[in-house]
Amino acid sequence: KTKGIGSAIMGDCRDCVVVFDPLGEVGAATIRALFSEEKIPEFRPRVRTLIQEPESKAAKALKEMGVVVYIGDMTDAKAVDKVMDGADAMVLLTSSLKFKPGTDLDPNKAKWVSGLQVEQAQTVIKSAIKNEVQSVVYMSVVGTEYVLHKYKSAEIYKKKWNRSITYSEKLIIEDMVKESGMMWTIIQVPMVMELLASSNKGIKKKGTFPSAYKRTVSVGLISCEDIGKLAKMALYNPDDWDKQYFTPMTDKLTPIEQCEILAQARGEIGLWDVNQAPRPVLYLTNPHWARALDTAEEIFEEVDHSRAIRKTKKILPEAVNLREWYEKNGLLGDMDWTESSCILS
Repeated sequence: KTKGIGSAIMGDCRDCVVVFDPLGEVGAATIRALFSEEKIPEFRPRVRTLIQEPESKAAKALKEMGVVVYIGDMTDAKAVDKVMDGADAMVLLTSSLKFKPGTDLDPNKAKWVSGLQVEQAQTVIKSAIKNEVQSVVYMSVVGTEYVLHKYKSAEIYKKKWNRSITYSEKLIIEDMVKESGMMWTIIQVPMVMELLASSNKGIKKKGTFPSAYKRTVSVGLISCEDIGKLAKMALYNPDDWDKQYFTPMTDKLTPIEQCEILAQARGEIGLWDVNQAPRPVLYLTNPHWARALDTAEEIFEEVDHSRAIRKTKKILPEAVNLREWYEKNGLLGDMDWTESSCILS
């Protein structure tokens, strides 16, 4: 049996984990989990990452945390080879956002590029094989197995007029991960709670609960911090997590229910309402996102995720439900969302 990479003695840990991409909520939470002593304190790997702008706020924050930051793009084979040299494991997150130089990696100024996620994965996985990386945790999206079962293959799904490019690319990358020869774990991420109060998509003023999902669709929820802990567990014991799909979830609630929980907990019943982004408008302004939402809503409606919720609580008992997450992040106090400090980043 392969020795887990996290089995080195605490304080003398020579293990090395590369996290691609560190800029999103999930990537950042995974890095925090790897440095945290809260979960598996004896597992202290060296953490590397790759980032485009060395003087960006993100790069400086990562360095302050203790991350070894390499400069480059995930599609640059030479840059990827440098960061992967000597690595034991990796966490793979791919993104369709192409950042413009000199924008401080601002997602609002990035360009959405079809096929970019697959190109990133191809470059990274090729380098991982070359550098004999032992294991990979890939952050996919909820319900890919449902899409695969319905359409039989990623290639067939890719040809459908209403297919989601996000889902088709994630399916292709999952196949690449499984065929890589590395030990692999695929975490199928549902809606993350952090987006409910993020600086660019979430709550921005008292009484308005924004939602991209339809008001009556029950949506699976998990916190990014808990995803990070699960990734750390998979990296620590890759044998136990090898060839495993895992859908982390602690709640499945409609946007109306999500809003009601917040209103009840704050003592503001009747003062909050869901503001749903009109899907036809979204199809005009952001069609790839609209199609991804259509696919996700179908999955949430057709798939019973009660088992996923039970499994998450069994493997990670401290995983928080939505009300607990609100409390943990101070959203139940006197905040009125008129100050920028009330918005989680």
